[in-house]
Amino acid sequence: MKIMSISDIAISTIESEDKIKLMILREKWKELFSDLAEISTVIDFSEKVIYIKSYDSVLKHYIFANKQKLINEIMESLEIKFEIEDIKIKS
Repeated sequence: MKIMSISDIAISTIESEDKIKLMILREKWKELFSDLAEISTVIDFSEKVIYIKSYDSVLKHYIFANKQKLINEIMESLEIKFEIEDIKIKS
C-alpha cells in the first residue's frame, strides 16, 4: 500500500477532474483579465479546451487573435499545472 500526502491526493484529483479545473479557470479569468471578464465568462472546460461565453464581437476577435498569448498567461499563473490547448467562443 502506497502512502500519499494530502497535497498529492489534491493534485491528482485536480489533474483528473475537469469541473475543478473549470472553477480554477473561472477565477483565473476574472483575476488575470478583469477588463475582459466584465463582458465574458468561462462556461466550460473539457478535453483541454476553455469555452468562453460572450456576445461582444470585438472581444471575440481579440480572443481569437490573441489566443496563444491568453493561454500562456493562464498557464503561467496556475499553481497546479494542467494542459490547455485551445480557447473557443460560444455566443
